[in-house]
Amino acid sequence: MGSSNSKLAFKQSVFRLFEEQNIPPSDPLWEQFWKAPESAEDIYALFSVSEVRRTRDSALHNLEQLIINVTTRLIFLLGNSQVHYAPVTNTTSPTTSPSATATTGPNVESSEERPITAAQATRETLNCMRIITRVLPFIYEKQEIEEWRNELFWGMGDPLPEIARNPNAVKREDANDQEETEERPLGAALIDTLTDFLFLPGFTLPLVTGKDSTIAYTIWETGIGSTTPVGTTHQLEANKIEALRTILTILSEAMYHSPGLLPTKGVRFTSYMVCNPDKRVVLSVICSLLNTTIKYNPGWRVPYNTAGSLDPRQLLVTYCLQLLLVLVTYTVPDDEDLIALGLQIEEAVETSAIKTAQDFSRKYLKNWYRYYLGRLHRIQDLQFLADGLSRLLNQPIQSVASYLPGGQRQIEWAPELVMLFWSLVRQNSRFRNYIISSDRIHDFVVLLLYYAHTYRLDASRTGLVRLCIYVLQTISADSVFSVRLNRQFDSHNALPSSMQISGWEPAASYADYLLITTYSLMSSSNGKLAALYPSLLDTQMNLAPHLSNISRLTCSRLMQLFSTLSAPSFLVANSTNYMLVDKLLEAMTDMIVNNNHQSNANLLYTIFRSRKKFEALKELTFGRCLEEVRMHRRVAATTTAGDGDHKGDVAVSIGGDSTTAAETVRDHKGKGKDSPDGAGSSASTFSNANSGLQQSDTDWIFTPTQHWFDSWHSKLHLEIICHLLDVLPEYIPRLSTIHKAPGSSSAATSPTRGIREYPPDSDVISALRHLDDESILPDSYQRSFREPIAFEWTVAAKGWYYSVLWGAIYVMHEFIASEDGSGAGGIVAAVTGSTGASAGTAWCGVWRGTKIQLFKVQESKATGPSLLRPRGAVDAVAKSMLERLHVVK
Repeated sequence: MGSSNSKLAFKQSVFRLFEEQNIPPSDPLWEQFWKAPESAEDIYALFSVSEVRRTRDSALHNLEQLIINVTTRLIFLLGNSQVHYAPVTNTTSPTTSPSATATTGPNVESSEERPITAAQATRETLNCMRIITRVLPFIYEKQEIEEWRNELFWGMGDPLPEIARNPNAVKREDANDQEETEERPLGAALIDTLTDFLFLPGFTLPLVTGKDSTIAYTIWETGIGSTTPVGTTHQLEANKIEALRTILTILSEAMYHSPGLLPTKGVRFTSYMVCNPDKRVVLSVICSLLNTTIKYNPGWRVPYNTAGSLDPRQLLVTYCLQLLLVLVTYTVPDDEDLIALGLQIEEAVETSAIKTAQDFSRKYLKNWYRYYLGRLHRIQDLQFLADGLSRLLNQPIQSVASYLPGGQRQIEWAPELVMLFWSLVRQNSRFRNYIISSDRIHDFVVLLLYYAHTYRLDASRTGLVRLCIYVLQTISADSVFSVRLNRQFDSHNALPSSMQISGWEPAASYADYLLITTYSLMSSSNGKLAALYPSLLDTQMNLAPHLSNISRLTCSRLMQLFSTLSAPSFLVANSTNYMLVDKLLEAMTDMIVNNNHQSNANLLYTIFRSRKKFEALKELTFGRCLEEVRMHRRVAATTTAGDGDHKGDVAVSIGGDSTTAAETVRDHKGKGKDSPDGAGSSASTFSNANSGLQQSDTDWIFTPTQHWFDSWHSKLHLEIICHLLDVLPEYIPRLSTIHKAPGSSSAATSPTRGIREYPPDSDVISALRHLDDESILPDSYQRSFREPIAFEWTVAAKGWYYSVLWGAIYVMHEFIASEDGSGAGGIVAAVTGSTGASAGTAWCGVWRGTKIQLFKVQESKATGPSLLRPRGAVDAVAKSMLERLHVVK
C-alpha cells in the first residue's frame, strides 16, 4: 500500500477529473496518475467504477487527456530506456543531457525533468499500464461514444502530442537533417509501445552487462526459434504479466460487441496488431508466447496449503496462452482499411495489379500470427508442441489419479488448450500430418472424449464440450486419421474409472472407443447436448467408410442409438430429428458397403438381428407417429399427477439448450467457463423412454403435418440395408432361424446382457465375411465416396467461438482477483517479497462491473472457508465486503 499522502494526492486528482472541465494538457495533475499510486490496488480502489463512469459521462475531454498523457509518458519512458531502466551510475552522462529529456509529455518543462531510478521508471510504467487497463473497459462499454473513441485512437487529428506521434522528435532537435518519421495514430503508437515493453531489458528481460537498455526482440524461453536461455526473475515476470494484461485489455473491445456483430465488425486494435507485417516483432511475440505456454509444467506442490492456489508463473502462462489465442484466432474483417490504421507497407502501391491504395490494403489483409503458426515445420518443433499440449491436457487426469489428492497444481486452461490444438490442426497441415502419422492423435482423441464426457452434464462447461466435439469433427474429415483409428486400444484399462467402458473387448480399437463414447454422450446428457447431436453423427459419417472390424459391443450401441432415433415420437418431436436417424443410417450403410461388409460382419449380423426395427421404420406412417405421441402424453399426464418425476417420460420444457452464439459466463466463484443458454432462446425438449436421449428444437412449437412427413420419410437411406435384409437369407439360410435382438429395455438395464445371452454364431459370421459383394448388392448400386463433412465456420460459429474465448479470459481474471487473499500485496508480491511496482499484479478484476455484450455474466454465491481452502472467517468476511464494493449491481 502506498503512503497516506500519495493516496490522498491520487484521490484528489481523481476528483478533479470529473469535477472540473477541460483540464489543460500542461496541468501538473496528470503526473499524479503515474507517480502517486504504488500498487494496482491503489488505482482500482481509489479510482472506482462510479468515478470512471462519471468522468466518462460528464468530463469526456479530461478522460481523453488522461489517455493521451499516460500513453505519451509510456512512449517517453520507452524512448529513454537507456537512461531509466539501466542502473544509474553517472547522472552527468551524455545520455542524460537536457536535450535527451526535454520532452517528457505535454505537461513537463525541460528544466523540471530529472533522471529517475530504474525502480521509479518501472513504477511509472506500470501505473500508466494500470490506468489504461482501468479506464478502457468503461470506454468500450458505452456505444454512444464509439465515434469519439475511433477518432481518438485512429484519427489523425491534433490531440496527440508530437512525442507520441514521433518518438524520435527529441533526437531531431540535434539532427535537423534526419528524415521525418511517419506519423502514427494513437492506437498504433499504444500497441507498438506496449509490444516493445515486452522485450525491454531491465523491465521484462534481464540486463546484459556492457549493452544499452534498448529493445531486444529476444524469445523469452527456449523451444521454437530459440536454443539459448535468456533468464528471468520474479520481478521481470511480474512486469510481463502487467504488460500482457494491458494488451489483453486493449484488445478486449471484442467483449462489447454482440456475437453476431463481432465477426464482421472486428476490433481495430486487434486488426492493427495481427496485420502488422514486421516479421521480427511477430516471430518474437508468437514464439515467446508459445514457448512460455508449452514449456510450463504444473509440477507438484504441498497439498492443502494456505498460501493461495495461484503462482506468478502460472499466471504468466495463462496470459501468454490467452493472448496467443486472441491473436491467432482473429479473423480480419474484409473491409478493414490497413492504411487508416497507420500500417506502412514498404512495397510501392503503383503496380499494374494494384490500382488504388484501398486495393493495396486488401492485398495485405492477412493475420501474420496465424500465418507463421501455420508455417512451423521442423519435426522437433512439432514434437515440442504435441508433447506440451498432451502434458497440459493430461494434467487433470493425472491429478484425479494421484495417490495424494491435491498434490498436483490444478490448471483451468482446458478450453484454451483445446482451442490452441484446434488452431494448430486447422492452420498447420504439417502438425496435423505429424500427430496422425506418429499416432499421437490417439492420445488427443482420448483426451477430447475425456473432457466432453466428464463435463457433459455441467452447464457451465458446455463451451468446452462443444469445442471437443467440433475438434473431433474437424479431424474426422482426414481419411488417414479415420483409418488409423482401427488400431487396437491397448491402454483402455489405464484410463480413469469414469472413462472405462463396461464389457470392453480386449481386441477393440480406438474407433470402437470413440463410437461407444459418442453413444454415451448422446444417451446420458439428458438433452443438454442436443445441439451437438448433428456434429456427433457427422463425425460418425466421416469415419464410417474407413472403419473395419468394429466390436460387438459397438454394434450393440449403434443399434440402441438407432432404436432411439427411429422412435416415432422422437421423429416428429421437431422439424429436424429425422435428419439424425438418416445420418446414422448413412453411416451404417458406409460401414457395411463402402468399406466392404466382410470387415464389418459383426455389424451386418447385428443389423439382421434387429431387422424388425428397420422394417418398422420403412413401414412407418404419419398416423402411427401421432398415436405414439398421444400415448406418451397420456403416460406423462398420469405420472405428473403422481409424483411428477419419473425418468423416461416425455418432457416438454421451455428455455433449454439452444444453438445461439451467445455464451453464458459464470463468475469465478462458480468456477464456470461458459453456458449455451443464449438470451431469448427457447426449446421444446422430448425424451425417449428407452435411453433418456433428448432433442431441443428452436422452432418454438412445432406442428408436424402429413406433407412434412412425406417429404422426408421416403428419402431415408434405408434402401441398401433393407435390400440386404431381404437377400441375405437366400445365401445363408441359417439367418432365418436367428433369434431376434434383445429388447432395448434389457440392453439399457445391462449394457452387455444382450451380448452374453445371445452370442453370435461363429459360422454365420464367417459366412457373412466370405460373401461376394457383387452378388448381394443391388444391380443399380455404384460404390462412391462422398466428401467429408467439415465444421462450417459461419458468422454464428465465429461469434460463438469468440464468446467462449473471451468468456474464459473474463472468468480467469475474476478468478485471479478473488483467489488473492493478500489484498494489496498481491500474489506476486507475496512470492517475491517485493512491494510497490509488482504489488497487486494479480489483484484486480479488469472487466468487473462493465456491461458486456459478447456473453452473459451470472454471479454465483461465494464459497466460504473449507478444508481445501482454510482461510479464516475474518478473511472470508473481508473478501466478501471487498467484492461487494467493487461489483456494480
